[in-house]
Amino acid sequence: MVKQLKIVLAFLRLIRWPNLLIIAVTQYFIRWFILKPLLATAHFKVQLGLWPFSMLVLSTVLIAAAGYIINDYFDRKTDLINRPGKVIVGRLIRRRAAMFMHLLFTGIGILAGAYVAWSIGKLSLTVVFVFAAGVLWFYSTTYKRQILVGNLVISMLVGIVPLMVLLFEFPLLVKAYHLDVLRYRIKLDFLVYWVATYAGFAFMVNLIREIIKDMEDFEGDAVFGRRTVPIAWGMKTTRWLVIGLIVLVILPLFYLILVHLDDKWSYSYILLFIIVPLLLTAAGVYWSNTKQQYHLLSQLIKVVMLTGLLYCPLANYIILNAA
Repeated sequence: MVKQLKIVLAFLRLIRWPNLLIIAVTQYFIRWFILKPLLATAHFKVQLGLWPFSMLVLSTVLIAAAGYIINDYFDRKTDLINRPGKVIVGRLIRRRAAMFMHLLFTGIGILAGAYVAWSIGKLSLTVVFVFAAGVLWFYSTTYKRQILVGNLVISMLVGIVPLMVLLFEFPLLVKAYHLDVLRYRIKLDFLVYWVATYAGFAFMVNLIREIIKDMEDFEGDAVFGRRTVPIAWGMKTTRWLVIGLIVLVILPLFYLILVHLDDKWSYSYILLFIIVPLLLTAAGVYWSNTKQQYHLLSQLIKVVMLTGLLYCPLANYIILNAA
């Protein structure tokens, strides 16, 4: 019984269940707290049914879980150096079992995604799920060993998570409301602006975190000849790169709260819970020089991603009260 419990707990760690929970919450929040109130301001409603939407979330989560599994499968040797106490594949879970779970999750994820695409009459959108699964495989085997390519690829996939909600909603909205759009000259681009802003934020913040994680894993990556940014460009240049990326996130945030979100709640929330932690991260990156310090900064950036997500309920309140 104890052994089985250890395996279950190891499996949950392997698939990064907190990250999978964040992915699911992200998509539900985008639907309920962003799309739904925005559509209500134009007297429209979300069109994708709750069951197909839940299948969309399930597909996204399963493909992401498969990505985590295959990443640990191919990263076993470097992880024995970078984080020896956290290696699961080959110790608590056999390599063959890990590969089987990867293939199973990928297959079910693509089938669930195909069902959603079929349900909205756009079966061709199945290619999105096949593309994501393929990219995660090649990320683990190839891309992450190429300077900056792996960081950009995985951050792109993170940015796609909120966009998926709009991608599968938009065709149904056009079909249901195209006459109203033409008659009253209503544009649906306001949906794109909101969701794209979240996607861009997710992309940038995750890119920052990926590079900080490379700084943390410098030792193991160097042993196995990986060309990560810190190894190829040096730690000093990498520090300034991360600080520059943080500035590129902060400046648009100031623009948003001063020009487009000029309410005190948005100003206070974004300033205290997003901008301040980003500034602390920038300072930490400049002064840090140990693996433990970089790990803390990686966790701090993860908190920023979470607080960015938790702005959604506040956005819901602001949108509805501004209507």
